[in-house]
Amino acid sequence: MFDVAVVGSGPAGTIAALALAERGVSVVLLERQALPRYKTCGGGLVGRALDVLPGDVQRVVERPCADAELNLLDAGLRYRAARERPIMAMTMRDRLDEVLACAAVHAGATLRAPCAVTGVMFERRHVRLATDAEPVSAAFVIAADGATGDVARLAGWDDGRHLIPALEYEVSVDDVTFERFAARPRFDLGVPPFGYAWVFPKAAHLSAGVLTTHRGAINLHRHLESYLRTIGLVPRATERHGFVIPVRPRTGPLGRKRMLLVGDAAGLADPVTGEGISLAARSGRVAADAIVAAGLDPERVRRGYQAALRPLLDELRIGRALARLLYDFPRVRGWLFPRVGQPLVEAITDVFMGARTYRRSLVGCARALALGASTRS
Repeated sequence: MFDVAVVGSGPAGTIAALALAERGVSVVLLERQALPRYKTCGGGLVGRALDVLPGDVQRVVERPCADAELNLLDAGLRYRAARERPIMAMTMRDRLDEVLACAAVHAGATLRAPCAVTGVMFERRHVRLATDAEPVSAAFVIAADGATGDVARLAGWDDGRHLIPALEYEVSVDDVTFERFAARPRFDLGVPPFGYAWVFPKAAHLSAGVLTTHRGAINLHRHLESYLRTIGLVPRATERHGFVIPVRPRTGPLGRKRMLLVGDAAGLADPVTGEGISLAARSGRVAADAIVAAGLDPERVRRGYQAALRPLLDELRIGRALARLLYDFPRVRGWLFPRVGQPLVEAITDVFMGARTYRRSLVGCARALALGASTRS
């Protein structure tokens, strides 16, 4: 019997377990696979993620990047942004998640891995989790088992998330090609439709991928191969991984009875970039704070969690509007970027860094457009 059971050892679950254990709450962290385990992910820790994650993660940062570039391949436009501290720090998720889980265990959490949850039963004073090992009972459960996890479904939640497809290649290349792409991460619009492509430099290889914000039939393999040819990236060896990103939260409240949903299980990924690590870690900490503040009282926990998440949910709604503008209307994008491309890139970079919201970014770009129009007139 534990105070809290956290299901899933990604950033959302481990940060929740760490925050709870540090405050003396008895917490068990359940992970369906043995650690370390491969996790399909670009592995880019944006600045706002580094602000939330413990300092131990610096041990698994393979390449800090203080600048980044955005290219509109269909319009021949290129933009760069630079900051004094890293905009993104590159890592591999198997090492990152293991470090975070170890930090939670060091703080006092109990780790059970591998241990898959197979059933959820709400009882009067606790939740009973059936697993493929022994059952676990806890006064509260935090579901942090990712975009394809089963815990929310087992607990009776409707979904309502918008899960978009992504494809990533872990690419080995020759030294000359590696040096050409190693300086900074790049984001490219124009391939595929309704999305973007990327190349992230790691310690000795490249991660390249594509995503689309539309769920219809699309051959991402064809689009990624075309993208690699366009930018002149010829792999020596390739590992291919597909995954989905939730860019719309679940319908209804993210807290029910004695359970909270966090991270991808809740649908809390950035709709503009698909970045989810920072929002996962943030929601995990918010869930832990709500449980501690309410003393495990279910009604107070749910109210506190929803209230604390409201600014984030409002921000994601604005982000979805910006994502539609960028990805669904290429002609509008082609008109917009020659006028306010650099201010928009700077604004999105500030969002990465946690220094600005999408609301403030859109207001700033609107002012830049108005200023440009008055100057031309």
